[in-house]
Parts: sequence; C-alpha cells; structure tokens
Amino acid sequence: YEKYRTAAFGRCPQVFCQGQPVLPVGLSDLPRNYTVNVFCPRCHGLFFPKSTRQANIDGAYFGTTFPHLYLMTHPDMVPSRPSQTYAPRVYGFRINQQSQYYRNREVEPTRDSQGDGTSRNSRRSRRTGRR
Repeated sequence: YEKYRTAAFGRCPQVFCQGQPVLPVGLSDLPRNYTVNVFCPRCHGLFFPKSTRQANIDGAYFGTTFPHLYLMTHPDMVPSRPSQTYAPRVYGFRINQQSQYYRNREVEPTRDSQGDGTSRNSRRSRRTGRR
C-alpha cells in the first residue's frame, strides 16, 4: 500500500497519465520466462521499468494477477481514465483513420462475433451463395 502511494515501482511514462504510480506485473507465471514489467492502472499500459534493479527481477515473482488483484482489493486506489487522448496531426490536420499510418497499428477485429464460425454474415453468405 505504501510502496504504491510513494511510487516505489515508478511512474507511468505517458504524458496524459500525469505521473500515475505503476504496479509490477509479470507476463508469465512460469519462472525464468520474462522479467518484470510495470502496469499503469490509468491507461492500462505495460512498460519496462526504468530502474535497472527492477528490470532484472523475474516476472513470475509478481505473477500476472498482482496489479489487478491489488486494485480489486483497494478500490479507492483505482484512478479515473485519462480525460485527454492524443490525436496525431500533420501540419495541424488529423490523420485519417483509413490511412496506412493506422493500418499497421490496429488489431484486426474477429470475423465472427460468436467464435464458432456461425456469425450472421457467414450464415447469410452460405444461404445466398455470396461471400
């Protein structure tokens, strides 16, 4: 509790998080797979710790659930989401969402919402013979 309040694990490097204290998290529960990372509860981002001492700690010591369980245990410590978001601009104009800049950064949405290949569009295409 006190280590989080004093930001012993560091602070979030993103500007809009305004120095939010971070919590340690491992990417795996198995030892010797990954070193520890830090989790920002405001932007939900994962970052490498700035301290070299912390960067050499095995992530399995904290596990994958520590920051989430900590915030569930102390709900008064859950920060609000950042009110501002960064919009990339070129000469003052926002970049279009369909540009190549965003194509490389977006995660592909799943084709079917139910996960079993029986989405509404796939059933319709089977009935009509269209794809």
